[in-house]
Amino acid sequence: MRLLIALVLAGVLGAQPLPLGRIPPGRTLLVIEPHHDDHTTDYGMGGLIARFVEEGHRAWYVRASNDEKDGAHGYPHNDMINLRESLEATRILGMEGVHGLNWRNDYMDSIPLNELRAQLILLIRKHRPDAVLGHDPWAHYDRNPDHRKVARALAEAYWMAGLANVHPEHFELGLKPHRVPYLFFKARVDYGKGHEPNVAMELTESQVRKKMKAYSTHRNVYASPAMARAVRAQIEIPEVKGLTDEEAAVRFEEWHMEWISRKRGRENGVRYAEVYFYRDEFDHLPGLKNYITSNTVKQ
Repeated sequence: MRLLIALVLAGVLGAQPLPLGRIPPGRTLLVIEPHHDDHTTDYGMGGLIARFVEEGHRAWYVRASNDEKDGAHGYPHNDMINLRESLEATRILGMEGVHGLNWRNDYMDSIPLNELRAQLILLIRKHRPDAVLGHDPWAHYDRNPDHRKVARALAEAYWMAGLANVHPEHFELGLKPHRVPYLFFKARVDYGKGHEPNVAMELTESQVRKKMKAYSTHRNVYASPAMARAVRAQIEIPEVKGLTDEEAAVRFEEWHMEWISRKRGRENGVRYAEVYFYRDEFDHLPGLKNYITSNTVKQ
């Protein structure tokens, strides 16, 4: 009976809101993802990137794969189209540029983890970011092999980039060890179990608009005219009347991004939000963090 009551209450009351996070101090952001569109998915990070940029960070995007399988135009054309769309999407979000590592899409399981990790360590040392964004390797099971591979390499590189005995050959290029103090990991929350988000990042309407526009830029994989045509054949939607199927498909994708941002906001007591697993500069010293939190005196 007690279990039944608990389940009923959980369904009625819902999950407790996450604490609202703040953009950490600093000037540089590095976003490391497997694919051309991973910074604009419905479960992150377009809105947060826009917020970082608006609050003074310079941001770069790392696209680990060549995305040759994303789209219906054949491998070489998909690669070129997806790169072009990625450049446009990052421009909309205010990012400085894109680093393409060009590992083969969906063939990344066979590459040495050490090699991918070394590339990420070099980029971290080159840009010396104050914050890094990426997929969470310990979160809900992700069936995409490239997501899993790059997420693990990032988690290791983010830590190892600060160790002087790791890849000392980088120092011949004038680079130095760099420990990233702030980390935001994203993950799907609709299947599996693992790390849960521990912070909600509030977004403004302007940031959500940038997120929507950046997302719908990836038309090689999103905004399907056939899907829009099928939907319009079943239901009349006044807002897309007079639009082409492609234009309607873009509108549907933008509505989806607005909806998920509003849903995450409602779950956490604000209008718009995205949720993340967050670690700060005291991640490796939890005792010190707890002491500071308990003993800080506001002046």
